[in-house]
Amino acid sequence: MTATDTQEEVHGEMDTPTEAVPDAAAALALNDHKSVGKMWIGASLLFLVLISILGIVTNLERLSLGSAEIFGTNATYFQGWVLYRTGAIFLVALPLFIGIATAIVPLQVGSPSIAFPRLAAASFWAWLVGAIVHIISVFGADGGLGPANATRTEGTLMTLTSLGFIIIALLAASMCIATTIIALRPAGMNLQRVPVFSWSMLVATSVWMLSLPILIANLIFAYTDLQGREPIAFGNRDALWTNLEWAWAQPQIYAYAIPVLGVVAEVIPTLTKQRQVGRDAVLTLIGLFGLLSFGAWAQSALSVGADPVFQNPDLPESAQGRFIYEEALFVLFALAIAIPLLAILGGMADTLRRGTLPKPNAAIAGAMMGATILLLAVIAGEVRAFPFFWEALHDDHVLLSSATAQVTLVFGAVVASGIGALGYWSPKIFGGFTADSIGILGATALFAGAGLAGLADMVSAFAGQPDISLEAVNNGTIETMNVLALVGVAIMAAGAVATIGLILPAIGSSELLPDDPWDGQTLEWATPSPPPVGNFIEPIPKIRSAEPLLDELEVL
Repeated sequence: MTATDTQEEVHGEMDTPTEAVPDAAAALALNDHKSVGKMWIGASLLFLVLISILGIVTNLERLSLGSAEIFGTNATYFQGWVLYRTGAIFLVALPLFIGIATAIVPLQVGSPSIAFPRLAAASFWAWLVGAIVHIISVFGADGGLGPANATRTEGTLMTLTSLGFIIIALLAASMCIATTIIALRPAGMNLQRVPVFSWSMLVATSVWMLSLPILIANLIFAYTDLQGREPIAFGNRDALWTNLEWAWAQPQIYAYAIPVLGVVAEVIPTLTKQRQVGRDAVLTLIGLFGLLSFGAWAQSALSVGADPVFQNPDLPESAQGRFIYEEALFVLFALAIAIPLLAILGGMADTLRRGTLPKPNAAIAGAMMGATILLLAVIAGEVRAFPFFWEALHDDHVLLSSATAQVTLVFGAVVASGIGALGYWSPKIFGGFTADSIGILGATALFAGAGLAGLADMVSAFAGQPDISLEAVNNGTIETMNVLALVGVAIMAAGAVATIGLILPAIGSSELLPDDPWDGQTLEWATPSPPPVGNFIEPIPKIRSAEPLLDELEVL
């Protein structure tokens, strides 16, 4: 059997070496990329449940602003609100995709291992320690990234340090994935022939490695200022989040969802039994989407309008400066990013039209729901970019709850897409099939919940609700929309729990699986399910197209 054979073969215990369950010491030293990937996935899903609960609690608190009935004080509520955002991106979204990519990318590019396997394992443990410390620093050490009095400085320093530690660990894991794609491809697999998901991870990790070090620099500035230095205002505790929020705002928020495009472009052609027409165009469009999602330049600290000197109402309007969201470049990026996304989704729709409509399962449901939610996030960004939005509602330059809508939608897109990826690659990651019915329900819940919460927050923004409110609201529209947003977030939480239920059957499965249950197109389906140590039984022959398994299937 060659490495690109597509005949279904079932491998038993003699064909696929099984590993004993490692003890704690062995787990720390584990460097097989498939095991490391599973650890990333498992930990991110546990944090997903925690962050989903925190999202419900913060939205409950928003129903009674000014009283802080749950958190006790407005400052504590602000810390929980910020933790929801830092957790959604750096404890769930990026780790989930990094885990899937750590397990799958080496298989897709025909490599026996991930690049720098010990660094890949070490990055997980570093991230996990940083994540735990980050949560403790907010609620256990009275820290956080928001308004605080002088007694909270030590806790705030702990929050800044742990967040920086988390980002460094994520960047180390990203470097391992990117290096694998660039340096460990077999003969004949140029970058144009790299599987689309691996390409999307190369684009995503490149954007992360270019933008997130700038966030680390912001954290260093803030850390320095909080210890009494004066040169830069990043450490002003009342404006700490304002100087960091660019990493959770448009256009940077889209950078965390780049792999969503890789998942949908991988799943749909395979399950519809079609080659992707215009594959080179899809790769280019994903790269363009990544370029337009780079947002380190779009931070308020770099805008003259953010300086109080330029906000003096006694100055003529021409001298008051412009905020970053009013700049032409910001509007251009916000509007332009819809072009590659719509083109990619149009190509996927054409593939669905030409192919055989697949039976509903977790893979197709998650991939399509994730891409659709991402489209809703971009539509929300389009609305935010129009000048009438800011002129009508932003005279006081308070960031509106439309920013919350985008975070919610991107978060929902990532988790729904994660359902699709886990449903698709579960034979290779876990050695079993996922529960399709649970996956379909989970993806649907994420779509409905994110859509409802996002729409409610957009309507609230038009009614004038700030992104973070600390005072009581006396507006019937806003109060109603906040209730709907709470319902939406609760539905999303149900989808998050379903994500864990999705993979449990695969983890506990003893079923003997075929190598290629999907009639796949790329190299991961040329190895046993689950793959052995070293991934491939025989050497990979020279790759002559982007779909080597499909080539041989058509010959047969």
